[in-house]
Amino acid sequence: TRLPDDASEWRIREVSATAGRSGLLRDYATLGRDNLEVRSSGGSVNDRYGIKLAATGVVDPQDGQNVRLDGSEITVRWGNWLFSANQMDRWWGPGRDGSLILSSNARPMPAISLDRYRSLPVDLPVLRWLGPWRFSGHIGLMENDRPDVDRPVFMGMRLSFKPAPIFEFGMSRSAQFCGRGRRCDLKTLGRMLIGNDNRGIRGLPDDPNAEPGNQMAGFDLRLVSPFKALPVAIYGQEIGEDNSSTGIPERYLALFGGETWFFLDSGAVLRGHFEYANTKVKWYNPDIEYDIAYRQGIFSAGYRYRGQNIGHTTDADSETGSIGFSLTNAGGDRWTVLARQGRLDRCCGIDPYHAVSTGPSGYKSVQFSWDGALLGHVIGLQLGYERQSLLDGGKDKGAFGFIQWRKTL
Repeated sequence: TRLPDDASEWRIREVSATAGRSGLLRDYATLGRDNLEVRSSGGSVNDRYGIKLAATGVVDPQDGQNVRLDGSEITVRWGNWLFSANQMDRWWGPGRDGSLILSSNARPMPAISLDRYRSLPVDLPVLRWLGPWRFSGHIGLMENDRPDVDRPVFMGMRLSFKPAPIFEFGMSRSAQFCGRGRRCDLKTLGRMLIGNDNRGIRGLPDDPNAEPGNQMAGFDLRLVSPFKALPVAIYGQEIGEDNSSTGIPERYLALFGGETWFFLDSGAVLRGHFEYANTKVKWYNPDIEYDIAYRQGIFSAGYRYRGQNIGHTTDADSETGSIGFSLTNAGGDRWTVLARQGRLDRCCGIDPYHAVSTGPSGYKSVQFSWDGALLGHVIGLQLGYERQSLLDGGKDKGAFGFIQWRKTL
């Protein structure tokens, strides 16, 4: 992609303001997090490096962070690799309404990362069949004021490849380990890398100090119809917890979905999708294995960053289905509608750190969105209504949504 003529000039490039009220659940297109956010971003970029500074001021933030650097990065390119220090959102997997292992549901944490720049195939025997492939890896630092272990390390790695134009396969892995007051050395790192992280199993001493931490790993795939007259794609993701005697995840959470699209004579594109997510381990068995997903003995506050789940927005032990439609016209304006229904935190022990429901509850919501140009500005509108039915018979319901103004300078 050719860079703009002024890309190397250091200056502010975009300002925005977002106001509204967040709903219980998020997806990749949710505009805001708090009641009022004002953001400015800028920097410079050339063929060898890029610097972007994004600063957001937040009024009455839920996590107490009035000033945020989310979206900032310093990146250096070396050949086909990008080395970066950043605080960027990541979304791993084919899901449109959530990811079981890493999504933008929680705020991004500061990290250093290594990413493949272009997904070129490997010109070597045997490996050629992988087709174009990508790698992404990062090591981040979590928050200092956790209720379990302060400042643990978070590691994520993802490899995806496309052996055929209609098929893509990905493998993802993440880990929480180290932290203030915990053992953190090369031996800990080695145990974590080979998956030897459950005390009392595979020769690991039955001692919490010997246990590296918490891990999740799994795979995803996306298959597109080879027939142009049948524009359909199906996808799935399975992510397992690390409770295993083999070092290979075996207690899987699941996400499945499908989508279709149509090109209209006006130049507009109409898309539709459905998605099912089950965040209980051994999701196919409705009677067992609750209170395990996104939990761990050492990190009792779970697989969460600043109170929000790092994986799926519905958090643990939930089952939801969603259906959505979008229409994008030739000018770029986009209208969407998304409906969700499901059960949250479905069973058994109360998790005080569960981000969306402390105990079993039912959930329904519908959301309408529009994003487009208006009088030289970019405006985003989201308006929804949700209802959560609690086990004790009570109901929590209300409107949610955001309005966002953006201006490119």
